[in-house]
Amino acid sequence: MQIHDVVDLNIAIISASHRSGSQSLRIAEALRDQFLLGNADVIDLFDENLPLWDGEQATMASNEVASVKARVKAADGLVMVIPEWHGMVPAGLKNLLLWLGADELAHKPVLLVGISVSSGGAFVVSEMRASGYKNSRMLYLPEHLLLRNVADLWQQEDAEADAYISARTRYCVDQLLVYCSAMRPMRESLCEGLAEYPNGMS
Repeated sequence: MQIHDVVDLNIAIISASHRSGSQSLRIAEALRDQFLLGNADVIDLFDENLPLWDGEQATMASNEVASVKARVKAADGLVMVIPEWHGMVPAGLKNLLLWLGADELAHKPVLLVGISVSSGGAFVVSEMRASGYKNSRMLYLPEHLLLRNVADLWQQEDAEADAYISARTRYCVDQLLVYCSAMRPMRESLCEGLAEYPNGMS
């Protein structure tokens, strides 16, 4: 897969922080601009400020929820930029996944990007790999990224470290694009049984 092929794919990048001016958003925008030729839809969970899913609102989603669902549905694949807060995934991302379902996510490749201002990030990747996919049927890539000391990353502070992370990021993003290209023509047939089997086995 070559970088120019991204123009033929729709990628959504979810900035999973619901803080203003977050590092998650900065990294999401850097991934879009530096690795996807500016051709990706960044969904900022701070800016969207989705209502809390309570199980009864699912059929009465707000305009904000409907917009985000439509943007994710239009995507061929996703990147989730996830800060590690107290060793956990932010509640806003789990809330988003409750609003979304197989209609938006089934058989779509997802690149997980765990970020931390210190040496963390791995716990959120582990948490996501353990959950979120059962009913949505989204496909986590076998590769993921851990971006540590993120406040310094791609700030021209450490050229050697930036070079390694940039190369590793390119490798992961290219893999995402290959998966998206392979899965897009198969998604319709893969989703045919979802009406009969809407919930994954547990």
